[in-house]
Amino acid sequence: MKSSMRCSRPSKQVVAAISFAFYSLCEDKQQIKKFFMSNPFSKINKQRFSVKQALGILALGLFILGGCLSTPIKSSSNLSFNKSPSFNTMHIRRVLLLPFEYTTDREAVIDEVTEAFVVELRKIGNFEVVVPTGDKTPLFSAQEVWVKGSINYASVLALRNKYDIDAILFGNITHYRPYEPMLLGIKAGMISTDTGDVVWSADGVFDSNENDVAELVKQYFENTHQKNSLYGWKLILLSMRRYSQFVANQLTETIRD
Repeated sequence: MKSSMRCSRPSKQVVAAISFAFYSLCEDKQQIKKFFMSNPFSKINKQRFSVKQALGILALGLFILGGCLSTPIKSSSNLSFNKSPSFNTMHIRRVLLLPFEYTTDREAVIDEVTEAFVVELRKIGNFEVVVPTGDKTPLFSAQEVWVKGSINYASVLALRNKYDIDAILFGNITHYRPYEPMLLGIKAGMISTDTGDVVWSADGVFDSNENDVAELVKQYFENTHQKNSLYGWKLILLSMRRYSQFVANQLTETIRD
């Protein structure tokens, strides 16, 4: 999902003011005068600018131009994600998916969301997804990871030795509404078992009452379901299990990109 900022082209007067501010910072006053007097667009060529004024105009101009040129590609109104530089160089064979955390002790909700991520992660096909067995008591708090940016490396080593893994994927359920209009928010991250650092993270809130989310649901349905379904794309909105898988798909696709 990509978003971009669009704006109108800066006026000739703005460009002239920015240019003059730049030249006003130069030491060659003859060059300044030559440039400024020959500039047909400026209406301020008779003024003298102090250094502070010149810097102010220059900074304002760069802000305006920078806004026109910026094109953020790692966020949208529903989802933002980040990958560390080391992510693309990691050799990931096996990923341990820990049960997601939730503010209330509702095991059915946790299992539903976690299973949705198991399904979508396995669709990527680049690594094996491992699910914990036996005692599922977490060895660390996901909330602590968000605050500190890393975890106790002894915990990472314990999990790596037990499951023979290269990375650990964990997360929180931040929003949950299992009735129409459905709402699900997830914050997830992946930790390298080599360094204990977070190498990928994603944070999304998907409210089915919003038009852009409805469009994403339609696209997801067209790509993954039979189009002759009785309810069409709204089938996704009739079950929290299906909606959880839709949300899991949106987040895990950022790992594939």
